Amino acid sequence: MDVLVLQKRLHSAQWGRTIFVVLFAFMVAVNGLLAFKLFNTSNQVVLIPTSITDGMVARGAVDVRYLEAVALDAAYGLYNTSPNNLNYGRNVIERVSSVAHRGRLLELYDEVAKDIKKRDISTVFEPHTIEHNFDDKTLVIKGQLETYLNSKLVSTEPRWIFMSFVIEAGSVRLAKISKLEVTQ
Repeated sequence: MDVLVLQKRLHSAQWGRTIFVVLFAFMVAVNGLLAFKLFNTSNQVVLIPTSITDGMVARGAVDVRYLEAVALDAAYGLYNTSPNNLNYGRNVIERVSSVAHRGRLLELYDEVAKDIKKRDISTVFEPHTIEHNFDDKTLVIKGQLETYLNSKLVSTEPRWIFMSFVIEAGSVRLAKISKLEVTQ
C-alpha cells in the first residue's frame, strides 16, 4: 500500500473523530442546559374542566344533573385558569352560553383573562355546595378560589358564583354568571 493513501485515510479518520467529539460535546452541553432549565422551572397544574355534551330538555323539565354539569363547566372554565390555558376557558364559556347572552359573557371572560395575564397568576376554583332554584333556572355555587403566583399560593377566598340559565332550542344555556358577595 502507498504511504500517501495511508496518510489520507489517517487524516480522514482523524477529521471524523474530531467532528464526532465536537458534536458529542455539543450534545452533552445542550442536555446539561436543558436539565438545568428543567430543574429550575416550576410547574403548576391547573385542573381542566370536564367535557360535557349538549343536553336536551324533555318537555320543559330541566335535568338537575345536566344543569349542575353545565354550571360547573362554566365555573371551571372561568376560574380554573392560567395565562397558558385562557383560550380553553373562553371556548367553554362560548360553548355553554346562550346566543343572546354570549357577547356579554365573553366580555366578562375577557376581563378576567386580561387580569390573569396582567398579574401572571393562576386561579383554581374548588366548589363545595350548589344551591338550586329550578323555577327561575338559577343556581349558586359556593366554594373557594385559590390564587397562585408561579406555584406559590398567595390567596384563598370564599367565592359564590350566581348563574342563570335559559332554554334555547331545546337545550339549557347559560345566560348570566356573576360573583356574589359572601355572607357569613
